[in-house]
Amino acid sequence: MKIGIIANIQKPLVFETVHPFLEWLAERGHSAVIHQELAEFIEKRPDRTDTVKIEALARNCEVLVSMGGDGTMLAAARLVGSEETPILGVNLGGLGFLAEVSAEELYPRMEDVLGGKYTIEKRMVLQAKIDNDPERSYYALNDVVLDRGGSPRVISIDVSIDNQVFTRFNSDGIIVATPTGSTAYSLSAWGPIVSPSLESIILTPLCPHSLTERPTVIPPTSCIALKAHTKDIEAFLNIDGQIRVKIEDEATVLIQKGDYYVNLITFPDHSFFDILRRKLQWGSLPRK
Repeated sequence: MKIGIIANIQKPLVFETVHPFLEWLAERGHSAVIHQELAEFIEKRPDRTDTVKIEALARNCEVLVSMGGDGTMLAAARLVGSEETPILGVNLGGLGFLAEVSAEELYPRMEDVLGGKYTIEKRMVLQAKIDNDPERSYYALNDVVLDRGGSPRVISIDVSIDNQVFTRFNSDGIIVATPTGSTAYSLSAWGPIVSPSLESIILTPLCPHSLTERPTVIPPTSCIALKAHTKDIEAFLNIDGQIRVKIEDEATVLIQKGDYYVNLITFPDHSFFDILRRKLQWGSLPRK
């Protein structure tokens, strides 16, 4: 099996994790492929290790291992795109809802992967387009956020769903999230936690200037139109917190379910609810 590796070289454990992992794969007769930035960082590598441009990583491997945090996982998902190469997330960072395998679990979990003892969770993505640039699409595993940038003033956003007027948010912005993204930015804005096995779209306003505006969950077949009124301030569209696009006044952003899935590798003894309890410390006694 050919294993691809994408890693955040800013993480302190990357070298100590990646280098012995490459040797471990080579000793078992498996080849690896890594991106050029990681290759320059590692320098000496086993003979069975290839190097490619990062854009070509996903199509040159059978499984892509993401080493870092959730940000690295989101970058991996963007690289994979419609290739749908399975992704295994190894958490070298902090909270890590997406990268659920710890560094200590890496080798036994890879034994499971190489032995076919894993499952694939299909995660829906969102597709966003801006009406004044209709040929370009943006894809998000977690969320698409329309916000006011660094301005201290609220932004007015007209929201329509399936060509029907929904509301106008006067707020800091709006988060349009997938169930996967329900435990990300949307969660910190008091959005609901949604099991990633469901398909739905979550609308979470950011600090709305109203006591009645609340997060709303809508069907995955819905098409959302966001029109930002930005005459006196700048507005930005943020894709998974990694791509940032300036939005012109009166421009409309169209968001709907994407036409492919992101395949995450999971294991029978790791469930979404186990992750919630562990990461959010649900059911734990208060710390002294």
